[in-house]
Amino acid sequence: MVRVPMLWRALVLAVAVVCLRSSPSFALDKFCDPSFEDCRAPLLTLIANERIGIDLGFWFMEDARYTAALIKRFQAGVPIRVLVDPRANTKNPQNEYRLKELADAGIPMRKCVTSGIMHWKAMIFAGQNTVEFGGANYSAWAFVPAQPYVNYTDEVIRFTDRSSIVQSFMTKFDDLWVSSAFADFANMTNPPTREFPTFTKDPALNFPPTESYMSRAVKLYNAEQTRIDAIMFRITDRNHSDAMIAAKQRGVPVRILTEQTEYRDPNYLWDAWNVDRMYMAGIEVRMRAHQGLNHGKLVLLYSQGTSIYGSSNWTSASTSSQFEHNEFLIDATAFSYFKQQFLRKWSNKTGNIETAAFVPLPPETPAYVGPVNGGKQGTTGIKLAWKPGYWAHKADIYFGTTPDPPLVARDVTVTPKSTAYYSLPTLTPGRTYYWRIVSKTMANKTKAGSVWSFGT
Repeated sequence: MVRVPMLWRALVLAVAVVCLRSSPSFALDKFCDPSFEDCRAPLLTLIANERIGIDLGFWFMEDARYTAALIKRFQAGVPIRVLVDPRANTKNPQNEYRLKELADAGIPMRKCVTSGIMHWKAMIFAGQNTVEFGGANYSAWAFVPAQPYVNYTDEVIRFTDRSSIVQSFMTKFDDLWVSSAFADFANMTNPPTREFPTFTKDPALNFPPTESYMSRAVKLYNAEQTRIDAIMFRITDRNHSDAMIAAKQRGVPVRILTEQTEYRDPNYLWDAWNVDRMYMAGIEVRMRAHQGLNHGKLVLLYSQGTSIYGSSNWTSASTSSQFEHNEFLIDATAFSYFKQQFLRKWSNKTGNIETAAFVPLPPETPAYVGPVNGGKQGTTGIKLAWKPGYWAHKADIYFGTTPDPPLVARDVTVTPKSTAYYSLPTLTPGRTYYWRIVSKTMANKTKAGSVWSFGT
């Protein structure tokens, strides 16, 4: 399939935009809430109605409805470009099939080859001057609730035909399409080229990793004077949690709604560290109670009337290495919409239990390494060694010459996946010594190991 040359396509695009603007029926600037709305239908309609070109980038796509719709438009002569990341296949195996379907149809595709993943979730419709973007991956469950308010995925999904937003995404997509951060994946018969004029970026938008999401957000957190509400899927970057704690300490109420599977995901141990710290600082924390997943990424800053949303989680990768898209929107109507949505979930206003109070959980039991239980040691250079266990970030150490040894060190910092050590003083020959480790979370929940002993 030969794509429309850039200059000719730009002319066609300009004419199409004028025509679309002349008809109010084409206007589209709204948020869609998949907790009770079908957000997939309008996206499929946009695909079906496109006549000029579709560009999309995503972390994963599992819903075959999208690939079928895209392939149908491509076969009708509509140019399509796709930015992908096959590394998503590991945790999202259906993505492999969707990528193959697009590739087999002859659609040009490029893949991310940097250490940071392609974390976009966006589709650009050139002829309709519209972009869909947000935090929702293209799965069967992210855009449509299985049961409204009961079984759904928390997301922010935006459809907009605001030219400054659409054009910004066009330019950024072109930037990535021709970037060395991406390599050819399928159907690239010629070197990648830009398809749009280079537009000025809308100042509300934020595109990591070339722009820092964290720095921009934290600056606004620190300026907030009234209230902060946040819905956040993953929280592993302490810059965000530190700023929330600082806001609380200066008298700003803070409420956090997050996801319990992340809180106990062994691949993201620092999520619990951050959530527990905020809870201990007096921040109100609630967890998802509905079926499904809280995949939301939303921050509301009340005195500034600002809504922050997009694809970035509160992680270091989401600001420094991953390809992301976010909006820092100052708009009273949008803020009111998000505020009502947050309060509905926080207070279970529909009568359905969408959220529940956060209850901190304990860590794993520590696993001792040495000295060996019942063994013999010298009197100098002895160290207690143990594996703290998942979600243990502190430890209390008990040591002495009685079977119920006394506390000798409190809140020793440990790392969950690393062996921890505690150096003992010079010991007395011919004695039996006893020791015990109590692992602790940042919320001071504990799990005690047994008592071990050794002789000198």
